[in-house]
Amino acid sequence: FLLREAIAKHLKDFRNMTVSPKQIIIGAGTEYLYGLLVQLLGSDKVYCIENPGYKKLEQIYGRYNIKCTYADMDDNGITVEGLRKCGADIAHISPTHHFPTGKTMPANRRYEVLAWANEKKGRYIIEDDYDSEFRFKGKPIPALAANDAEKVIYIGSFSKSVTPAIRVSFMVLPETLLHTYRSNCGHLACTVSRIDQIVLQEFIESGSFSRYLNKMRKRYKEKHDLLLSGLKPFQSY
Repeated sequence: FLLREAIAKHLKDFRNMTVSPKQIIIGAGTEYLYGLLVQLLGSDKVYCIENPGYKKLEQIYGRYNIKCTYADMDDNGITVEGLRKCGADIAHISPTHHFPTGKTMPANRRYEVLAWANEKKGRYIIEDDYDSEFRFKGKPIPALAANDAEKVIYIGSFSKSVTPAIRVSFMVLPETLLHTYRSNCGHLACTVSRIDQIVLQEFIESGSFSRYLNKMRKRYKEKHDLLLSGLKPFQSY
């Protein structure tokens, strides 16, 4: 519970999300959490992923006999037209740092996608907040879940920001799904070791995680800028 409290505070400070620790589910990697979501939301739903997008998602969902559909993207991210066309119930998207294009979904498109989710009961958005910690310019955009806590299932990970070795990911469930989660998945034990949880909790609560992120943002930005400056002579070709 202490790690979930630390994560809740981190989300409040860095992603503008107000959540209760009881809404946070911890697991060993995002792929494990995707499996829990299928048990929670059901395999009879139409799961939609971005095109182009993270191709491995189709393989992961395929393990649970789910055939994914694809929704096209434009310069602002996934389109509502694409979601409607494929008949999606669940939209699995990465609005803050899309893979592989690196695009960030602007505010107006975010509200359009949220409006789509609210049109019908049983629709949800899975917000995969991949690599959101390392934004190099401009103010951080609040998480999609910060704008609609009942329609967005937020997924985060410490594998990218800290180290893949600890395999700690988490998801934030809407309050309305907590009862279903306890019924369907409440019997499952946490797949992250107690030692790793305690270490990560103290790392966050001590302020070391925040200082580490600031340091790494600066270092990665320097590498980013160096790469761009090296490519400038080739822009005319």
